[in-house]
This record gives sequence, C-alpha cells and structure tokens, in this order.
Amino acid sequence: MKNVTKLIFMAGSGFLLSGCIASERDMSTLKLQLKELNTTITQMQANQAELAGKMEELNRNLSVSNENLSQVDVQISNLSAKLDDLTASVRPAAGTAAAEKPAAALLPSDLFAEAKGHLDKGAYEPAAMGFKLYVTKYPDSENTEQAYMYLGDAYIAAGQTKQGAIAYATLLQKFPKSKFIPAARLKYALSIVPLGKTDEAKRYLASVVQEFPSAPEAKTAKAELAKLK
Repeated sequence: MKNVTKLIFMAGSGFLLSGCIASERDMSTLKLQLKELNTTITQMQANQAELAGKMEELNRNLSVSNENLSQVDVQISNLSAKLDDLTASVRPAAGTAAAEKPAAALLPSDLFAEAKGHLDKGAYEPAAMGFKLYVTKYPDSENTEQAYMYLGDAYIAAGQTKQGAIAYATLLQKFPKSKFIPAARLKYALSIVPLGKTDEAKRYLASVVQEFPSAPEAKTAKAELAKLK
C-alpha cells in the first residue's frame, strides 16, 4: 500500500513539474512575442511620424505650387491685356476703313502696313511690337518672312541688339530657302559682333560671300569680313 501511494505521489509530482516547465516555456514565448510586438509598434510609430512629415512637406509644396499658378495666371492676364492694347495701337489712324474694324477683325495686311509705317517714321519700339504681334498671330502669312526682317531691323535700331539677332536667326531657321537669306545672314552676323560672337559672325559673312556671290549683300559681307580679320 505504501509503495502504491509513493508511486502515485511521484507521478503527481512529475505531472506538476512538467506543467511548470511548460508554463515557463509559454511565458518565454509570450515575452518574446511581446518584445516583437513592441518593436513593431515602435516601427509603426516611426513610420507614422515620417509619413506625417512627408504630408506636411507635400502641403507646403502644394501651397507653393498654387501660389506659382496664381502668379502665372496674373502674367497671362497681363500679357493678354498688353496684346489687346498693342492690337489697338497698331490700327491705322481714324478716318480710314481699317480704323473702323475691331481689333479682332484687323487684317494681317493692315497690321503689317501699320508696323512698317512706324518703322519708316523711326518709331522703332511700336514698330517692333507691331511686327512681333504680326509674326505671332499670322505665322503662315505671306509677309511673315519679311516681318521677321523688319522686326530685327526695328530691334537693332531701338538698341535691342540681342532681340534683333534673335529675329534674324528665327528667319534663318524657319525659312532656310527664303529670298531674304543673304540679307538675314549679313544682318545676323553684324548683330552678334557686339555680343562677342566674332568667330560665328565671320562664318556667316563668309557664307554670304561664298554662297551668294552675286547678291548685293556679298560685297558688304566681304568688306565687313575684312574688318574682322
């Protein structure tokens, strides 16, 4: 009987001991899981903080973009107003048939003639504005090539050398087979000399002499080329 009781006691003790060991393992596992959970929570908090920072930066960028767009809208409105004023300023004088036309109905020939009139009178700034408006509104018109030439002439006469060079260069680029090419090359070359582009000017002057030897501009180009050597 004592032996049986002893065996039962030992069996019970073993069961309790195994239960304690199992509980310790569970506790270790639970602690490890809690540690991992805390790490995950910490990482999530860091991510949220970073996301909040990015959102704040995005809001600032959007504010700047909206401000820039507002400035662009103002600039576009101002430009439209200037174009309207310019169209009105280059209309022929009162008393002519063209003067009775609204700005929107102004014919290309009327605009060209008015700008040319300003150029002939020595009113170079309104002439330049008129020809600039012409080539902008009527890029495929019959007088567009000549308008670029006159635009360059008006700018040069007004002391705006760089703008004049750009006008001649635009003609050369857009209309490579134009009858105005010899004159445009000559004028472009002369306009870039004050800008410090002497070597490029020499090349254009030489091209006029070589490619258009019978053109009136060839003699002038040759003389100007001699001055630069």
